Amino acid sequence: MTKFRASLAITLLVLLTAVIIGWNIQHLSVSTAGQPGMTSLLWSQSYLPRICVALLAGAALGLCGILAQLVLKNPLAEPATLGISSGAQLGTTLALFTGVSTWLSQGFALVGGFITTAIIYALSRHRGMSPLTLLLTGMVVGLFCSALQNGLVLFHHEQMQSLFIWNSGNLAQNDWSVVTQLLPFLLAITALTFISARALALLKLSDEVVDSLGGNSHLYRLYALGMMALLATWTVSQVGLISFIGLFAPQITRLFPRLSFKKNLLLAMAFGAGLLLFCDQLALFAEVFNWQVSAGNITAIIGIPVMLLIIIKARFPHPPALRTTAFNALAPPRTVKGLLLVAIIVLFFLAFTLTQSQHGWQISFSDPFNLRWPRTAMAIGCGGLLASAGVILQRLTSNPLASPEVLGINSGAACAVVLLLVLVPSASGMLLFPVAALGAMISLGIIILFAVNASDQTTKILLVGTALSAFSLALITLFLASGAPNSSVIISWLSGSTWGATKEKALSAVIALALSLPVSLLFTRWLSLLPLGRTVASSRGLSLRWSTTVLIVWCAVLSAGATLLLGPMSFVGLLAPQVARYLGIYRYGHSLYISVICGALLMLAADFIGRMIIWPFQVPAGIVAVILGAPGLLWLLYRKR
Repeated sequence: MTKFRASLAITLLVLLTAVIIGWNIQHLSVSTAGQPGMTSLLWSQSYLPRICVALLAGAALGLCGILAQLVLKNPLAEPATLGISSGAQLGTTLALFTGVSTWLSQGFALVGGFITTAIIYALSRHRGMSPLTLLLTGMVVGLFCSALQNGLVLFHHEQMQSLFIWNSGNLAQNDWSVVTQLLPFLLAITALTFISARALALLKLSDEVVDSLGGNSHLYRLYALGMMALLATWTVSQVGLISFIGLFAPQITRLFPRLSFKKNLLLAMAFGAGLLLFCDQLALFAEVFNWQVSAGNITAIIGIPVMLLIIIKARFPHPPALRTTAFNALAPPRTVKGLLLVAIIVLFFLAFTLTQSQHGWQISFSDPFNLRWPRTAMAIGCGGLLASAGVILQRLTSNPLASPEVLGINSGAACAVVLLLVLVPSASGMLLFPVAALGAMISLGIIILFAVNASDQTTKILLVGTALSAFSLALITLFLASGAPNSSVIISWLSGSTWGATKEKALSAVIALALSLPVSLLFTRWLSLLPLGRTVASSRGLSLRWSTTVLIVWCAVLSAGATLLLGPMSFVGLLAPQVARYLGIYRYGHSLYISVICGALLMLAADFIGRMIIWPFQVPAGIVAVILGAPGLLWLLYRKR
């Protein structure tokens, strides 16, 4: 019955696509009536190449998706959700920034995608390559690439308007060049996949079974990942960022069981090509009504409900509990606290007094315009709030790669603010706070609706948050591609900047941090039992559903508070608890204090460096925090497997 319904739905989709194509062709003929030469030119050099590009790119993404899900044994894996597309996107941005030729630009994209793939594979392999770890690792790497890209765009946004349009996955064509570049790569990767189909099909089994049969599971996995990364990055370099095609096509293929591996590959490619063609023709149809959307925007907007449905129906194993045995502390907790407090005091003194002018560096205690101390105070307060949320979330989920931004709360607030600034460019700063709060509450409501009542709720909470983040990113890209006049203001706010810090915001951040610490300590018993495992926590009388809901809401409040004051931030809530764990501090109370100090220290350092490094220009603290935090996180993850 399921197969019959799937066939019926596919048939209806094919018919609907044919109707839309026919309508678009008719509109093309009507709009160029009386100009037969123009009709022929548009048909041969624009419309027909566009159809071919959609089919080729969709087939490539479908093949990438089924390879990713096969190799990683993860029903939610695809190049976009794993951060590979973000790496290729960063490479293309660097190429546009440096002004290199088209061929070198594509080489930059390939290098960016391969580096991202290598990092994700290395980190996930050390942690068992579980589905949740892979997704979170990919999201972390994707956040890092996005922060670097925002930093480049922030200072060259006027020259980068074409980048916004390209990032949205616009398939408009002027000639056949993209077709001639996509087709050979797709044919080559497809041929290599079919030649090695017998070996790749073994990856459906466990690694132990593959090795016992005389195969080499590690080699097969690397081979498939390499082909997937090569094809995905090349496709992104040609057509831009198109999400979720690689996720949906394999899911549709699973509705037709008992097919050989080669037939599954062909079916996934066919479904990917058909889905992208439908979305692109729908975007072309929308242009008639002056709705400027692209195929990439439509795939993301349509894809999020499907991804949520997959998350609801999928069954994921519970993540392993944190080890109950801790490493020996490098120093007693009091000594560590003292040293960190001294560091933050010294850095606060430097941030408040050290300035730079045309006469060079100098110490000045005067702050006539009250600019420096609000920035430093707000950085300390927001960094501490994000670190508190990170400690609670990592202990709740027993996953050291969990961080506040994966909840999707920050993304919801950011999406709401961007929507306001695009629709009402003259909106006052007073409106940003309530609008961001509304977006954060909507995201929290979706998480509670879809994930809190699930049996494996902690895993699904993070997966739903990942879906919301991807959805918000697609909408933000759509808004920026629309040519908003205040795009520089939007990018600055999205980067987590303290430029607009006021006395009221600074005092609010410090007071919020001071009030939140006692509340967070009230959850000490819960967060001491939950890492021991669900069975142990239940046997001690802890209500798992109630405690998880309360802790998720509290994490959302902490994260939303920092986002409303400072803007979306990444890595602070992820890195600060990792530093505490590296110091050997595992008790929740000590870990909370150390993480808060580390988060405040990281944000203060990021704000200070961003203010001074390229004076008189300033780099947003959020971008500097990512650049500072990512190498440290990678080092910590390699040191402690």
